Amino acid sequence: MTRFLPLVFLISVFSLFGIIWIIWDVDPDTAKAQTFALLIMLVFIAIFGFLGLIIYFVKSKFNRRVNPTTYVFSCFKVSFFVALFIALLATLAVLKLISAFNLFLVVSAVGLFGLYVYLGKKKR
Repeated sequence: MTRFLPLVFLISVFSLFGIIWIIWDVDPDTAKAQTFALLIMLVFIAIFGFLGLIIYFVKSKFNRRVNPTTYVFSCFKVSFFVALFIALLATLAVLKLISAFNLFLVVSAVGLFGLYVYLGKKKR
């Protein structure tokens, strides 16, 4: 599983270039909705990749007792939920729907999904 880490790094770097291109060259007044959807998707991919890699390298530096595949799955699971939360907040910001109720809904949705993933495992 660790052989895919350089590919994750490259995809994250390419998504950063896409984010920079959208911010630098696209006019928000004349842009289509697909451009904003692409921006949010690229933000999700960049955060997911870089945060997963950072957590993986920090965890593997300080604790070497566990199989590296276990580290990859646990680190990228954490980074998935952080990236999902930030992408949902970015969606609310782009649509100008930020309110206390919507923030509560985003936090509860990501929290319930994380709880489902944590408790929904089947024992083999």
